[in-house]
Amino acid sequence: MHATMTTERGFARPAPAQPRMPVSVQILSTLIYGAFAITAVALAFVHFWPAGVALAAILGWRGGFVPQNFTQVNADEIVEQLRSLGPEARERTSGNASFDAYRTDTLRRLEDEQHSFETFLDRLRSARDQREFDTFMDERADRARLARSDADALAEA
Repeated sequence: MHATMTTERGFARPAPAQPRMPVSVQILSTLIYGAFAITAVALAFVHFWPAGVALAAILGWRGGFVPQNFTQVNADEIVEQLRSLGPEARERTSGNASFDAYRTDTLRRLEDEQHSFETFLDRLRSARDQREFDTFMDERADRARLARSDADALAEA
């Protein structure tokens, strides 16, 4: 539905489109509104219950912190924008073949580096565990030798 405006000369022109608030701002404002509304209503109920009822009615009727001159984004658009942040989003193309090739190459290189780093960490942990085990076995062998030498000394005496 497009509204039109008539100028002083009688020409019709489309009405200016209302600015759209980013989805992230709408989500954040809804969360802030919810936290504020719950806290305010709970405090109002604790101090004077009719004020709590009135405040709950006013806050429920008012809606959120979204300014009135902004058009709200419907839930399907919010879901679509959230899906664009998911892991399957990188499989979609941007429409620019050069960028897609660069992105694919960079992601593959980063995954290879991550795999190499994880392999390095595994080897490092393994070496540390082996060193600790060797130290334990050496200490155990030393204690056993010491106990045998003490037993031999007692037997000779």
